[in-house]
Amino acid sequence: MIDQVFRVLIVDDETLARQRLVTLLTRVPDVKIVGECQNGLEAVAAIRAQQPDLVFLDVQMPELDGFDVITEVGPDKMPQVIFVTAFDDYAVSAFEFGAFAYLLKPVDHVRFHHTLDRARKRTNATS
Repeated sequence: MIDQVFRVLIVDDETLARQRLVTLLTRVPDVKIVGECQNGLEAVAAIRAQQPDLVFLDVQMPELDGFDVITEVGPDKMPQVIFVTAFDDYAVSAFEFGAFAYLLKPVDHVRFHHTLDRARKRTNATS
């Protein structure tokens, strides 16, 4: 039985990366994708408007990078963040910015589902 809908926002400037996440997320019954953004400015507006439970957030993007998005929204107002990037160089910074998790591209589906399950449990525990 599904307790609640888990609202997710996808933020990545790469179309293929967004599509991969959409494909993975649409297979999860309690997930609702509330939006897709291709840059940091769109992300800030969508986070404020949609108030998702979870954001899959790329690090390197035009306009504002992933860290700038968190700063602009405000760390205390950010939903859970899973950084998704091709570079492991940003991992320490990601966790310093309060990231819940860090996935490397291309996203492995097993690790993706494990991370999503952990995020869902954390959200349900704080609800």
